[in-house]
Order: sequence, then C-alpha cells, then structure tokens
Amino acid sequence: MQVLTSLAGFEVSLDEKKLTLEFGSNVIHPAGEVRRLNQVRSMLENPYAQGPDHLYTIYMDIAQRDDIAALKEQGLLYGAVVYNSGTIGQERLRSQGHIHSEKQGTDLRYSEMYEFWTGHGMIYLQKECAPCVTRAFLVPVSAGDKVVIPYGWVHLLITLGDDVLSFGAWCARENKLEYEQLRVLGGPAYFVQADGSLKKNPHYESIAAIQYAKPGDFLALNIPLDRPIYTSWRENPDRFKFMASPELTDDLWADL
Repeated sequence: MQVLTSLAGFEVSLDEKKLTLEFGSNVIHPAGEVRRLNQVRSMLENPYAQGPDHLYTIYMDIAQRDDIAALKEQGLLYGAVVYNSGTIGQERLRSQGHIHSEKQGTDLRYSEMYEFWTGHGMIYLQKECAPCVTRAFLVPVSAGDKVVIPYGWVHLLITLGDDVLSFGAWCARENKLEYEQLRVLGGPAYFVQADGSLKKNPHYESIAAIQYAKPGDFLALNIPLDRPIYTSWRENPDRFKFMASPELTDDLWADL
C-alpha cells in the first residue's frame, strides 16, 4: 500500500495490485467504478485488440467530511482515477477519451484540472471533436505535475511504463462527460502505439501534425504548483471558481 496523503491533501493510499484507493475515516468517497476493456472497444484503433480487462478505476465526489457543503455550494467535484499499465493491442493502455458538456446559457464547455500522484503518462488533447482537427497535443506527465484542460478540448490519458498511473482532479459538479461524438469518429485523431509511434485515425478527414507541450503550458489562473490542488482549494476556494463558471475567464485558450 502506497500512502499518497502528502500528494493528495487528504488521507488516501494506493493499492497498486488491486488498482484501488483506500481513504481515511474523515474522507467521504464513492465505491470505485471499474472501466473494463469491453466498454472502450469502440474508441480503440483495433476494436478486437487484447489487453488487460481492468483498465482503470474511477472515484467521483471525494471530499473531507467538513468540506462537503462548501463544495456543493461552489458547484465543484473532486475525483480520482487509478490506471493499469500495459498495452491494448498495438496501443498503449489509455482512457477512452471524452469532451465536457457546455454550461447552460453559455457556449463554453467546462474545464478540469489534473494532479498526478504516481506513474508516468501523457495527456492527449485535440481541439475539435469533429472530422477536421486543427490542433493536437501530447503532454508528458509524471508525479507532481498539474495540468488545466482547455475548455472544449477532447482529452484522454495514455499510460507509459510499468508503474500504476494515478491522479486527482477538480471539475464542475454539473459537468457531464460526453463520449458519443468521439465514438462516431472511432476514437481520437491519433493512436499512440506501444513503441511510441503515432498512427492517424482513418475516420478523420484532416488532422494537424501532433505537437508536444509541457504541463505548465496549459496551467492558468495562479493555481499553486507547490501543494496539492485539494489543499489549494481549502486555502482559497475562489481560485477554482472558473471550474463551475467558465464565463468568468471567457476562453483563455481560444487561440491555443
């Protein structure tokens, strides 16, 4: 069992063999939801590919007991994910990918912020969830990195190496994860192969060349890098208002 409390800002440990988290008595949390290989096949390069059955475990709505009321009032939700390692066919093991829903009354989709606790991987980002993609990025990440996901971008996590990848994340409580548009396209515009090479998804009409970026290239709004993002919220909840209210910052990433 690996203790992650100093990285997460609340009492939590990682069971790498079971791909689960164990929480302290003062932490309210749901049961982990397991995402299995058969649930993501429509997003894979090869829908018939073989790989681990247990891909990752998702925990949504984690909070210290005394914080629940404030989080609900602010419209924030904290979640965590634990990823298996390995490959699915020729691809590195990854999440299926999605976009976030729009806030009612605006044309801005909700953002999200990741904080990595263990392992190594890459965040894949593409600007459009459509047959023509004008921008696409790979962002290498490892323990300690923090990344804000731009409004409206497709995003997914790709694992690297043999270590278990785990992270925590802030998002809006009203946010819905949307998969259907990406399923129609057969997944993301690029598939990351086990050997590190890239393969284009033939369902797309045009795809911009992949670019590589650093986690800090997507960080915004003065969120501290030297402490857990849960701790940063407890110190100054106003820093995270943009999660539930994207219109407060307009679209910082419109020209990205």
